[in-house]
Amino acid sequence: MHDFITVKYISKEKGRGAFAKKDIKKGTVIDIANIVLLPNKDYKLIRKTQLYDYCYIWEDPKHYPAFKNAITLSISQFINHSYTPNLKYLYDYENNAIEFSAIQDIKKSEELTVNYNGLVDDTTPLWFMVQD
Repeated sequence: MHDFITVKYISKEKGRGAFAKKDIKKGTVIDIANIVLLPNKDYKLIRKTQLYDYCYIWEDPKHYPAFKNAITLSISQFINHSYTPNLKYLYDYENNAIEFSAIQDIKKSEELTVNYNGLVDDTTPLWFMVQD
């Protein structure tokens, strides 16, 4: 079981999402998601599957350009996008992980969200219709 995250069904349009199991203070690291690097040739195959929606751009200079993408092995895969997120994520290339932390206080049962564009205030359109 995870200390901070539970997964719940939201709607047909949004699918499932991650929710706070308890109150979370600003600055708290709520998850460290280990990644699996995807060779570029495998990524091309994954683009044709549902796994594509769970890929991250991964531009680690040690592995670039042979590996440009990754998938996390974590409950954090269920954190949905928002242009007004309550979490941020940072790539940890040294440990092949992504760290998710609270950028504000979060109440128990509140949906956990990040900006999929990587920067908290980036409003660039995404590859899907945003359901805020």
